[in-house]
Amino acid sequence: MTRGAGVSQAVILVGGQGTRMRPLTDTIAKPMLSLMGLPFVERQVDHLQRAGVDRIVFSCGYRPREIEEYFGDGSSRGLEMGYVVDPEPLGTAGAIANAEELLDDADVFVLNGDILTDLDLAALVGHHRGLGAEATIALTPVDEPSAFGLVRTDADGRVSEFVEKPGADELIPGEPYRINAGTYVLTPGARAAIPRGQQVSIERDTFPLLAERGGVGALASDCYWRDIGTPASYLDAHLDVLAGKVGFIASPGAAWVSPDAAVDPSAAIESGACVGPGAIVAPDACVGASVIGAGTCVGAGAVVHGSVLGRDVSVGDGARVSDLVVVGDGAVIAPGAVVTGPRSIVTGDVTIDRGRS
Repeated sequence: MTRGAGVSQAVILVGGQGTRMRPLTDTIAKPMLSLMGLPFVERQVDHLQRAGVDRIVFSCGYRPREIEEYFGDGSSRGLEMGYVVDPEPLGTAGAIANAEELLDDADVFVLNGDILTDLDLAALVGHHRGLGAEATIALTPVDEPSAFGLVRTDADGRVSEFVEKPGADELIPGEPYRINAGTYVLTPGARAAIPRGQQVSIERDTFPLLAERGGVGALASDCYWRDIGTPASYLDAHLDVLAGKVGFIASPGAAWVSPDAAVDPSAAIESGACVGPGAIVAPDACVGASVIGAGTCVGAGAVVHGSVLGRDVSVGDGARVSDLVVVGDGAVIAPGAVVTGPRSIVTGDVTIDRGRS
């Protein structure tokens, strides 16, 4: 991605309760769930900072203190960070309007807080300004649009129509199926069109209003994109990073072990493994194609394969965790226990004993 997109401020929408991510979000805000050892939202911050953004406003709702305590004022990252909390659910547009007092009178990026993408932000801004648009939406292709809102564009790259969850009779043979990818550029004028203090959806209310007057641009991209709003897609995001599919997050390649981790010489760290800081991998343990979170302990002779373990997890001696399992922060898996997928979830308030799997 080209550094210096030409937009220096951003709003990240992190107000949702993460209901689709339960039970993982019962004890932690969804943006703070780990992705390869760092909170997911920090990956978004990194992506924005690489594009030249130096001011980020978090529009919060559920468990906002966790985010603010982690990032503070942003000065340690060379950023200016601010926080607003919706007094009640305001919708995506209402949450942007609630952040307006912390923004300059200039264009702003807006990111949904559950989207992992390596979108070229400079290209998005270039398209936006080339059109002279009030707002510009990134689009991503899908094979089956019926579960999404289809976005149609004209030859110039302006939005011509939004089709909410189209049925078969609403599809045009041979047309590309493109959906809103959850990353936008908004001018001050577009933000001024959002009523303050009201529940307003940018997707269903604001964008259609602006599009009626030709004010919404759209940039289609084949970049990496994933909505990590469910436990299954959260697991898939880790597997994608391990496979090197996300451009701005380095894959561990053969394997990556933090310098702060303690790995016994007799332990096997196989291809695609990522062992986080402070983690312990005991004698004769085996970690393959998995993420071992910070402070997690994998006991002697234990096997972790094809799975994602959060922070401070305890995997007992001889235990086995395999076949697409997500283990939440602080969970305890007893010695000899077997936890297998596909796509099983173990939350941090659960202890898995030897008799359970």
